[in-house]
Formats: sequence, structure tokens, C-alpha cells
Amino acid sequence: MRTKLLSLQFGVCACMALAGLFSPNAFGQTLKQVTKYDLPGPGGKRFDYLTIDEDDHYLLSARLAAGQTYVIDLGTNKVVATITDTSGAEGVEYVPELKKFYTSNAHDNTIGVVDLKQMKVVKKLKTESKPDGSTYAAPFHKLYVSDERGKAEAVVDVQKDEIINTLLFDSETGMPQYDPVARKVYLNLQDQNIFAIIDPVTDQVIGRYPVGKWETTAWHWTRNTIVHFSRAKEMN
Repeated sequence: MRTKLLSLQFGVCACMALAGLFSPNAFGQTLKQVTKYDLPGPGGKRFDYLTIDEDDHYLLSARLAAGQTYVIDLGTNKVVATITDTSGAEGVEYVPELKKFYTSNAHDNTIGVVDLKQMKVVKKLKTESKPDGSTYAAPFHKLYVSDERGKAEAVVDVQKDEIINTLLFDSETGMPQYDPVARKVYLNLQDQNIFAIIDPVTDQVIGRYPVGKWETTAWHWTRNTIVHFSRAKEMN
């Protein structure tokens, strides 16, 4: 079945917009669609996170509602593999030195370990409730996965594929992001309008900063500056 991928097209356009935002020639530019992908699976099912395997030039696309994750060759725009057993896949994070990626499977509360050489799930790690966004701190060989409804952050040793720590919070956890300059992980505490700073050396929270009456939705680093994207949060 040929599927119109509005979510995937939006994701590609959003990435183009973000890149253009920090370009000196950003003003006056018009975004345009350059290609689209027809992917297998049922129509009308929600997509979620995207990430790039720059070594193999693959696009990794999590399809939450279909319980599938796609590996797409960006050179040919063809699907290389459809990874099943990723129930409710939301976050997806690539670990280049190990040729693996990890999916946050919200429907069965697991983190899936996918071997790109075998193109299949080789292990699943049981975690808290509704794993969502994730980030990889490469120098520490640690993956950070937000268990949104579990109000927790799971820390995975990617060399052992084991959860070695779980940080608990009194707020739902949103999208984490590793900053390679500061060598810190930044995490949204979205119920409290706060972002927390985690030191990957100790996995301790070393700071918390309020962002006002806004819900943090995303991060971007440009040189030594954090660009923080928010949306208005409904107030009672």
C-alpha cells in the first residue's frame, strides 16, 4: 500500500527549516519539497522521531502507530529494511561505533537494540513507563532515554546493552540532548517548565533552570549557544 507520509514530509521540512534558521541567507528563502518516500505499512498511522546514520547514509524513521522502524537509503530513496518488534516506537538514536540504533518502544515499555548488520532487534531492555526521546553521549558510551510517564531517565551502557542507572524526577521527562562542548546532558522536566543538567561522569543532576510558563519541546546547539524551542503550556 502506498502511503502519504505527511509526518515524515513535515520532519524533513522541519529539519530544512532549522538548518535555514541559522544560515546568513535565511531571510527570504522559501522551503520546497525535494522528494518524498512511499513506505510499506498501513495508511494513516503516526510517525515520530527521525535520525541519520551518516556512515551508511541511512535515514532511520520510527513509525509509532505501526510498531515499525524504517531504514531508508538516502542515496537511492529506497527502504533497505523494515524493523519490526518496535512496538510504539517513538525515539530512535544511532550509535556509530557499534553500528547499532536504539528505539524507545512506548507500547511495551522497552528500549529496542537494533543491529544494523543483521537489520533486526537483538535485545530489548525493560524500562519505566512510555520511553520517548533519547540522546547519545558518545565519549561516555551512554544512551539517555526519557521515560516520560514514568518520570524517569534511563541510562544505558551501549557496550553492554544494559540499563546501569535510572534517574527519578517529580515531573514527566521530555526530550534529552547531549552537548559535546559542555559534555553535559540537558533534559526537559515538562510538568515543571524546567530543564535539568546531568553530568554523564556521575549521572547526577547538577543544575535546574526554569524556562517560564512554557513547555520545552526541543533543543538545538549552535556553537556555544543553546537554542531552546518551546510552546505555550495550557494554564488552569
